[in-house]
Formats: sequence, C-alpha cells, structure tokens
Amino acid sequence: RGDGGRRSKMWLRLLTLSTTTRALVWTGGAARVSRVVVRSTAGDAVTGTTFEEADEDKNPERRPGHQVRGLGEVDEATAARQAAIRAHQEGCARLTWAEEIRTMVASQKEAFGVLSTIALKDGISGFPVGSIVGFAVDATGRPVFSFSGMSAHTKNVLEDPRCSLTVTEASFEGAADARVVLTGTLDRLSGPEADEAREAYRKSHPKAYWIDFGDFHVYRMSEILDVAFVGGFARAGSVTPREYLDAPVDPLAEAFLPVATHMNQDHQDALKTYVEVLVGASPVASAAMKRLDRFGFDVRVVDAASGATGVLRVPFAEPVTERAKVKDAIVALSKQAAASQAA
Repeated sequence: RGDGGRRSKMWLRLLTLSTTTRALVWTGGAARVSRVVVRSTAGDAVTGTTFEEADEDKNPERRPGHQVRGLGEVDEATAARQAAIRAHQEGCARLTWAEEIRTMVASQKEAFGVLSTIALKDGISGFPVGSIVGFAVDATGRPVFSFSGMSAHTKNVLEDPRCSLTVTEASFEGAADARVVLTGTLDRLSGPEADEAREAYRKSHPKAYWIDFGDFHVYRMSEILDVAFVGGFARAGSVTPREYLDAPVDPLAEAFLPVATHMNQDHQDALKTYVEVLVGASPVASAAMKRLDRFGFDVRVVDAASGATGVLRVPFAEPVTERAKVKDAIVALSKQAAASQAA
C-alpha cells in the first residue's frame, strides 16, 4: 500500500481469481495487469481438485483448505481441461458417504486395520498406541475382533475400553484413497453374542485357525461414538454413527475384486479409453480400476505427459444392482466411447 514517500515505489501484488493468478503492478495509484498465469492450487494434479471440502454438510467444522505452495504453473488450456473434468466428476452419481464407509469397512476379506488403545505400559502410560489387528464386522456394521489375552492391546482395552480403529480401502495407496476412523469403546463378548461375532470373524478370516485357542476371546466395538472419513482429495468430513450403522452395503461390494482383477489384467486399454474419451482426460500412461459400486467405478490414472496421478470416476448410464449385469454396463461404456470417437 502506498504511504508517504513510498507511493512512488512499484510493488507487486497478487490477486487470485478462481484458479487464475493475475499479477498487478502498482505505480503510485494506477494498477495494470502485467501478465496472466494460472497456478495450480490442486490436490489432484489430473483434475485440479483443491485441498478443501466446500460442502458445509460434509465439513461442518468449516475447516479451511491448505495453503498450497510450490506447485508449478498450469497453462490456460490445461486449466480449462481440468475445469471440464471437475464439472464432469461433480455430476457423477456416487454412494453417500455413509454407504461408502459402510461398504468399505464391511466388504474387505481378511481385513486388517490399526487399533489405537490407551497404553498401560510404564513410561508411556496414558499415551495412545497403535496395533495392526484383524477385524470383521457384525450384521449391524460394528467391528469385531479376536484377541489373545497376552497382547498389549487386549490388556489396554480391558483396563480402558476407549479406542479407535483406522481402516483403509482395499486398494489404498496414498492420499487420494479412502480411509475412515471409527472411535468408540470395546467390549469382550460372551455367550451367543460371542458365537455370532466369532463366526463373522471366521468368515472374513477363514485361515484364522487360532480363533478357537483357549486364550483368544472376541471383542466388539459395541458403542461407536464418531465416524471420521477422508475419501481422497477434497473429500473429508464425518457422518454420524447412526448414519453409518443404518447405511446399506453396496450390492456390488462382492463383485469388485473379480471385476477389477479382470479389467486391470485384460482390459486396461478400455479403461484408458473410458477416462480419455468419456471423462475428457489427457492421454494416460496407465489406468486401473480401484473401486466399483452400483453407480460406476473409480479409475487410478497416471498422466502420460507429466506422470501426475489422479483418480477419475466413470459413471454407469444407470444404477447396476446385480453382479450379472455389470458386464452389460461396461460393454455399454465401450459402445458409448466408440460412438464418441466416431462422431
């Protein structure tokens, strides 16, 4: 700001309008635009998604976005393409957050997560400590466990049942992927409840022969107090425990692994075509299905030119609720892409 003898001095001010940064030069009272550049405020370099959640329903604490620094300039053509991709992605039907979390937690086979408990050990008493543990869920969606009485986390929860369980999606690789933290209290089960929980655990972990050892007992997070979710860039917030417990598991949850394995091994070129032609991405070096639900699927991509990574949504024309109809929906996408290329 000019004041006194400094008014004649030139200074540079940056004014950010959307994703465009305009350099303004102050010349003692007159400002002129010297040039236009576009700087990435992106969290996802493929789509340009920002590091924040604008939807107040999903971000009730109104947490601010990150201060993004050190990212390179993006030309206007790239910015326009990213904006078009974001518009496409925002229009895609998706599971509700509660459904996505419920499905992610319930559908994993031989699932493991990080259980954080309150330490009893001298020197760290009262500190949270993490243990990688196997888990399953009961019919209501509450996590169940099988613990040895010798384990430190077992001793911890018997003294203080407060804990949290961190679960990642099956295809988790990094910040663009989903994870959830369930916070609550653990109870050691007995009688019919223990039998049901043990069978749920055995179904998820069929090789867990030790579940019937005498020093192993089953536990359940009977009271869930908080459900905190990060679904990737610009997807962070929470749902209520009741919303989580009431949400259905997606009908295609069991189909994901065989469908993704087949597509990623035998039809990667088709996945590339879907994201390039139907979504509008620039050419990609690789594409892999990472999530499937009744509304479509998510594809992890690597941009061919820059090496940037991202996750793109490919929607079905209509919801698919039966495993047998997934192939028809994917074939329809291939026909749609071929028609677009021929136009």
